[in-house]
Amino acid sequence: MITMAEENGADGPKLSEIFERGWKIQRNVEKSDEPTGSQKLQDQVKSGMGLLDQAAHMVRELQLFSENEELHEVATCNIRYLLLPALMSDLTMRHMGEDRLPLVQKAKDYLTEFLKVCKAYGVTSEEYQSGDSSKAGPTDMAAMSRQREATIARFRQQKENEQKLEAMRVSMETRGEDDEVQREYYTLLLQKWIYSAFRELSSIDQELEILHMMANRQKGKQDSQPQQQKKAEPHRKPLKPFILTRDKLQAQVFGAGYPSIPTMSMDEYFEKEVREGKIPAEALNRVPEPTEPGSYNVRRVVPDEAAEAERKQEEEDEKEERDDEERLRKQRDFDDFKDDHRRGWGNRQNMG
Repeated sequence: MITMAEENGADGPKLSEIFERGWKIQRNVEKSDEPTGSQKLQDQVKSGMGLLDQAAHMVRELQLFSENEELHEVATCNIRYLLLPALMSDLTMRHMGEDRLPLVQKAKDYLTEFLKVCKAYGVTSEEYQSGDSSKAGPTDMAAMSRQREATIARFRQQKENEQKLEAMRVSMETRGEDDEVQREYYTLLLQKWIYSAFRELSSIDQELEILHMMANRQKGKQDSQPQQQKKAEPHRKPLKPFILTRDKLQAQVFGAGYPSIPTMSMDEYFEKEVREGKIPAEALNRVPEPTEPGSYNVRRVVPDEAAEAERKQEEEDEKEERDDEERLRKQRDFDDFKDDHRRGWGNRQNMG
């Protein structure tokens, strides 16, 4: 049996002091009305986790527990250290870290270890069956019924233990009790946390299922991005622009309807027209020279159109000469009419 001197160590804080400080922080956090995400509460959670982790490390170094012993063989003052995994799990679940999945998994490992140790020491005979009971088939109905009965029994036992624990805690703080009362008190505490562990593990499994689903979905999105890049269509050469016109030659001469480099000069165009017989050779002499560099006042001359225009002009001149006297007479009569009849005189009924 390890003595208290060996347990506490020669230098530094004692194991009992570190454990009690961490346990007190856990109780204060559990009863606190502060929001879980508040900085004040998170500082307390981190402080409590650090103290409890230090206490657990000291327990392992001192080898206070052995798998070959039973609970009655453990010193009364050491029984409370069996609560370390459960207390650390409670604070871990309250810790708001960036990545939630590792924290929840760590809390589950703490509770699993706690139940394993309690069963090894005979505090409980039950084991937690991981999995969702709602997914069980017809053959699991018996197991589901047993699990339900065990839950009801734990709940009733928990209610009785809570009342008894409160009375014993007040008695120990005021008067102090003997070794047997303290042993019973710590044993009831273990049973209380066993009930909480079963209840908490059920919630943790549900949260882990959701967190794993979210992690897989996020991983699937990241994996699909390189595949989408690989499946992208190969690079294709850009299509050359084409022009829809009634005459390909017209497109070559006048362009595509927007500023572009000319395809031929004016001289080349007229020479082409002469070669095709569209313009007589004499018409080339009627193209004026540019008045300014880069500017042309060019008018296309077609012999048939020029002759037709000249003929129409001559006919109009002859008609004016014939109708000149009659037109003058009509104009004079109209002027006399306007002198005798002012504007608006003929509209006296409607008064303008």
